[in-house]
Amino acid sequence: MSISGIHLSRQTHRSLYLQVADQLRAQIEEGKLAPETRLPASRVLAKTLGVNRITIVNAYAELEAEGLVATRVGSGTYVTAPKKSSDFGDPAGQPWRSRLSLQRQWSPSQMMAEMMRLARQPGVISFAAGTPASEFIPVNEFRRALNEVLRRDGAAALQYEEAAGYLPLRETIAAELRRRNIEVDGDHLLITSGCQQAVDLVLRLLAPGEDATVIVEEPCYLGLLDLLNSRQITPVGLPVDEHGLQIDHLEQAILRHRPCLICVSPSFQNPTGFTMPLERRQALLDIAARYGVPILEDTTYDELYYEQEPLPTLKSLDTADIVFQAGGYSKSLIPGIRIGYLAAPAALQERLAATKQTTDILTSPLNQRALHAYLESGCFSQHLKFVRNAYKARRDAMLEAVRRYFPAEASWRRPEGGIYLWVEMPPAGPTATELYLTAINYNVAFSIGSVFSASGSFEYALRLNFAGHPPEEIEEGMRRLGKAWKELLARPAEILRLHPRAAVQIL
Repeated sequence: MSISGIHLSRQTHRSLYLQVADQLRAQIEEGKLAPETRLPASRVLAKTLGVNRITIVNAYAELEAEGLVATRVGSGTYVTAPKKSSDFGDPAGQPWRSRLSLQRQWSPSQMMAEMMRLARQPGVISFAAGTPASEFIPVNEFRRALNEVLRRDGAAALQYEEAAGYLPLRETIAAELRRRNIEVDGDHLLITSGCQQAVDLVLRLLAPGEDATVIVEEPCYLGLLDLLNSRQITPVGLPVDEHGLQIDHLEQAILRHRPCLICVSPSFQNPTGFTMPLERRQALLDIAARYGVPILEDTTYDELYYEQEPLPTLKSLDTADIVFQAGGYSKSLIPGIRIGYLAAPAALQERLAATKQTTDILTSPLNQRALHAYLESGCFSQHLKFVRNAYKARRDAMLEAVRRYFPAEASWRRPEGGIYLWVEMPPAGPTATELYLTAINYNVAFSIGSVFSASGSFEYALRLNFAGHPPEEIEEGMRRLGKAWKELLARPAEILRLHPRAAVQIL
């Protein structure tokens, strides 16, 4: 059906989706839209009103949260009979409170996937992704490396490679690791399909049973939580402060949970950007060695430092041979080549290579050879110098913008490296999920903090990727976020409603 009589104003502080919801609600309550009336498809109504489709989806979700409409899969959105507040089972007349639990029906990765889909809509300034800046990828240099490999190696570059990886590449990476005081050679290094596969291989080896437990940082990398969930491994979260993993309760956690592994990112941790000082790194190693618990160290962001070189890695400090070090080139160079590496205790190297062979047989031989040619060209050091300067400027721009546009009660710390700023908003205000669903109407997106938590905590935290946009876009994006925050804060509590269904209706 067509709907008439909806008039939108961009001169008011009330967001467009709420204006649409307000006017549809009035038509339903006045009987102009009778029960079982099918509302126009979101694309159709968006085109009619000249707005983004997200606006209509959020408006429909707002009405659905009130019980005024219902979505039928494959059929559309229909008007239902208006309900009284008592019908919601909420004596305070706030149906949104009883619907907050709806987001728990989705796993963190599913929620992130739906929010990322929203963030990819045209015109959205997204700080949600975990990727570096596309404009800094050295396309021409890597093209030359690919051409050189194909010209030099021909069909051999397209044939199967040994599971452990292309030996010249392993030797080049091993030489770099030795410069960081890690005693490893090419024969004892494993090339993986990104850093995440390195983590997966260690989990396959050390945590094969469903009753296994792994100590993780709280919050931690979402991909790690996904891997643990897929293998039915229980994560035990230990809190992170501005100095990284808090180890005060590590010994107690080991005795209580008997973990098979401790997973940490000591430098520029994802999502917080925090760094573990040297004395805490040494204490972590001492406790882990005392109880014989291996450590998986993620060094994905180590090369992206802005003030000073990162501290020694756990692997370089390890005298008990208990540290698995995972690294890669997805964040510092080219995400799409999906090449990482794993430096493991020597006694387990062959078993890890055999485990890899049962998963994907091998990592792309062409990409491995091209990466080797690129690294040998000497271009990587210049690339790193360039992106460090660029990302530092973008980080500083974001820090200045959040000071200008975010509430005074918000808290954050300057990351010394990596690509993320972790912001904790005032708990007296809206949650990060509520803020996201409003911010997307201002064409700005971010990652909500709770998806990085093993316990679902950090409901008021945001992870903001500052690497992906130039300073002027960062400024505009933070301005929009600040405006969305003020809009939410200005709403009376009795009419503030969360509609998590909105994220799953952009199909």
